[in-house]
Amino acid sequence: MQELSSSQSFDVMRLLTVLPETCPLHPDEHLVRLPGKEPFCRKCAAERIQRKNNSQAVQGFWVEYRRGFHDVLNRDSIFDDPDNRYNTFESYQAVEGTEAYANKQLARHIAGQYLDRTFRANTILTGNPGAGKTHLAMAMLTAVNEHIQPNASCLFVSVNELIRRIKDSFNNRQSIYTEARMTHLLGMVNLLVLDDLGSEASFRRESNEATDWVQQVLFGILNKRHGRTIITTNLTSEQLTDIYNPKLLSRMYLGVNKHHTIIKFAETDDMRKELF
Repeated sequence: MQELSSSQSFDVMRLLTVLPETCPLHPDEHLVRLPGKEPFCRKCAAERIQRKNNSQAVQGFWVEYRRGFHDVLNRDSIFDDPDNRYNTFESYQAVEGTEAYANKQLARHIAGQYLDRTFRANTILTGNPGAGKTHLAMAMLTAVNEHIQPNASCLFVSVNELIRRIKDSFNNRQSIYTEARMTHLLGMVNLLVLDDLGSEASFRRESNEATDWVQQVLFGILNKRHGRTIITTNLTSEQLTDIYNPKLLSRMYLGVNKHHTIIKFAETDDMRKELF
């Protein structure tokens, strides 16, 4: 309804005729009538306008609320390579009949399962470096972020970069990447990618075992999530067993055997290799 100006409202008020009848809902309010119109109660009319305004405000709130969920992926993700944010199924090149093609189709299927919010299983993409695990993980996340209804929060996090930023927060009070905040954020999003799990341990010179603190951070995240986590790693299950404690591994492997959500790259070459 178009809002009336002050002068228009005054002109309308002059045309009102106050009737002797009162409103059944507001006994102290006399009905009024405009020329050629049905009698009405001014209080009832004001209440209808208020309800309409409230409804529009609520609808606007939910639009922004859902849009906020949708924007989490771009706003809060942590990439070690910014180009990863643009990875989609369409941009993943694979020849039909190859392992890469089969894994792309499996990743599409699992992404479709994640559109069902009751689907709790984790997914593990494992195998050769450069085979496209990160690409497919981001493609899965992007597809879910675009199609899940109602909108839900999706987040991509490079494990190595996450650990680096949390460590940096120890001496930087202005940092938003505190352990408590990141554990809460990563624990609460609807679908999470933890990219390159194991790199935070393999980059250490003194030991291939993840530190107790790193395992504590990862356990805190996965223990809050109860599934719906996509994990990429270059390591085998045997190597993961050497690095992480059993409690953490049990959270990582939640549902993967039951729902067949393991994507293995054993034959695919490093797609990043350049010929020279």
